[in-house]
Amino acid sequence: MSRVSTRTLALVLSLGVLTSGVHAQTRPYDKVGTNVLDDAYPFEWSAVLPAPVATVVAVTTAGSCVCDLTEGACDGNCCCDTDCSATEKSLFTARSDDTTLTVCLDEGPAPPSLDYCVPVSAVSSVNLESSSTLSVVTNNQASMSFLSQQLCIVDSNSAELGKYFTNPGFATTDALATARSREIGKFFIPDPTAVAAAAAAKAAADASSQYRVNDTIAATGAPGNVFTLPGKTFSGACGYTNVVGFGLNLPSAIDEDAAECDVNLANVASACEASTLNSANLINSLRIANTKGSAPTYLVPTVSSMKYRSRVGGYEQVLTADANTTSPAAVWNKTNGNCTFAVAEAHFTITHDGSGTISAVSADLVYVDALLPDGLHDVANKDAGAVASAAPNSLRQKFSVEFVKSGVTAVPKSGAPGYIVGAPLMAGTVATDPSVTSSKTAVARLTDGLPIPGAGLDGHCGTNYNSAVRFGMSQSSSCAVPMTKTGLAAFCQGTSSSGTIDAYMNVVATTAAADGVAPSAVVPSTGATSAPLPVQLTGGLYYSVLDATLSLSAKTAVVAGWADASYLNVADWKSCSTTDTSDCATALTALAAPTTAMSWDAATSTCSDVVVGVNLDVLTAKVGTMDNPQSRVSRISAEWETASWTFVDPYASANTRQDFMLTSTVRFVEMEQASAEGVTPATPPIFPSLPADVFYPFVSAGPAGGRAAASTAWWVAAVVAFVAAAATTRQEW
Repeated sequence: MSRVSTRTLALVLSLGVLTSGVHAQTRPYDKVGTNVLDDAYPFEWSAVLPAPVATVVAVTTAGSCVCDLTEGACDGNCCCDTDCSATEKSLFTARSDDTTLTVCLDEGPAPPSLDYCVPVSAVSSVNLESSSTLSVVTNNQASMSFLSQQLCIVDSNSAELGKYFTNPGFATTDALATARSREIGKFFIPDPTAVAAAAAAKAAADASSQYRVNDTIAATGAPGNVFTLPGKTFSGACGYTNVVGFGLNLPSAIDEDAAECDVNLANVASACEASTLNSANLINSLRIANTKGSAPTYLVPTVSSMKYRSRVGGYEQVLTADANTTSPAAVWNKTNGNCTFAVAEAHFTITHDGSGTISAVSADLVYVDALLPDGLHDVANKDAGAVASAAPNSLRQKFSVEFVKSGVTAVPKSGAPGYIVGAPLMAGTVATDPSVTSSKTAVARLTDGLPIPGAGLDGHCGTNYNSAVRFGMSQSSSCAVPMTKTGLAAFCQGTSSSGTIDAYMNVVATTAAADGVAPSAVVPSTGATSAPLPVQLTGGLYYSVLDATLSLSAKTAVVAGWADASYLNVADWKSCSTTDTSDCATALTALAAPTTAMSWDAATSTCSDVVVGVNLDVLTAKVGTMDNPQSRVSRISAEWETASWTFVDPYASANTRQDFMLTSTVRFVEMEQASAEGVTPATPPIFPSLPADVFYPFVSAGPAGGRAAASTAWWVAAVVAFVAAAATTRQEW
């Protein structure tokens, strides 16, 4: 064969190999099968002992080479590994301080040894045949240094070489049973006695017709015939995850006011009528068993209140139920892509008699519109130039359950007595008894705690979007007020007249943009009477000027010093100084109207000195034992927050609105306190205290003076008698 043909054949073979290789690397088709679990390490039969003998472990050297973790091979840098040859050890990592030496891994504690002055044997050993254990202690010759020669061992008659765990030998089934009995209640080994007792207790509880705390509540029209409410699944979507336990409010966490979850609106047409958005599924078909008995009475939930929340500003209108209708069912409007009467919130109140029997179930409902992503922002204002807006792709629902005893008004606390971090900061306004002859005062406590302005789902401001202050959690809350450039100028110069912030936000949401549209002028603009925008959003809570449109204006706002303060005792809400009763630490000093008027700079399109929020400083202190200190509010103050608003886009059209932010802050700061002080008890009296009736019935002690006076009198009498006896005693020599 020629050289060319040989090369040609080699090339063909190479291509064949390459082609074969490509084919071999092609992904195989999936195949169903089972991999056999027969993987094992290989071994040579020639290395197997013909008559295996159990290894005898020397207890004194056990664990002296813990780095040897591979059988039959050398472990790197394990200097005590007997599988390592001298050549392999020469390859161990060299020490940085002396390259002639190698790094050795931790080998474990050194085996025991004894330093003899002149050892007669290299080792001391004892065979422990009963446990197949050998104990070996190395005998070393002590160093010839002076100190070592003074401390070396000349001779030893000690009967033991040390204390070690010996090999227990063959383990019987009885040994395992004994060990298992010691581990009852641990490692998934149930205690038969405890299991039997629990079963008996459960049987007794099941036999009772009265509900006990955390008992599930039987209900028809509910998943699994158990009263269950929607809650978050792992994705945050609504699922029936909240099984209601008798006597336990939902949610149980003090820093939450409701259990929340989201309903996906991707298929709102189906969700409108076939999910928890429809009160027909949530309320109307629900029946609650009043007891656990075999034949309970099933109670029909009543609707205590119904409100419809506007998508503009969150205003909630009170509804009246139709005759013979528990609650309106959700209705899908295909034309408008709108689901009306979708349940946004359902808050249940379960009334019981205090003995385990439910007497009534009621619900407070809040409805909203659930829209398609391309639905109108406000269908009712379609012909008034409503601006189309993308609706959210989900709707957040809120649920809660409160258990109350019949005839009892339950008022939640934020701790006992100290505040719990995350609990609402309790606040209210001082109320005066309207009776002419009474001077009593109390606290009209706000149900959601101290509020600051907040934002709705679209980020815009509204009086119904306040954010509750949570104890110990500093926060900043913002919301947006959209205005055109002309509108900002009109607002700043005090010439706008579109009404309150809520009225203006309604104009923004339901009509096309127009020049000059802005909230009405606010003080201290010339001729303005409206309160600053942040004050309008909180009902005038922080404002000292009386405004008939703001229900909380010109009222004394107070914060509870302790988390369990009673609203019937106003002193616990003011914390006034004992030397100056006008200085009350937890009474909010109402803010006067700003004195600096807003100013407009047309060149920069900037409005200066805009009141954009309220800043709160809350001083806290710790009281009580170091192991469980209780937190309280020691002082609170408020001040205006001002800023400049600038319309930044010089090329924007006249109808373009820019968002301008209102921002309020809350800062929690801890009082500087000395280190915890030792508390000493009162100095004990010289004479021990005696009960008032110590000589009863010979002498009767009246209530006047009490126990202490009686004890003192009797001790004085005893001392006088002793002195008299001593003076009249005749000494004999």
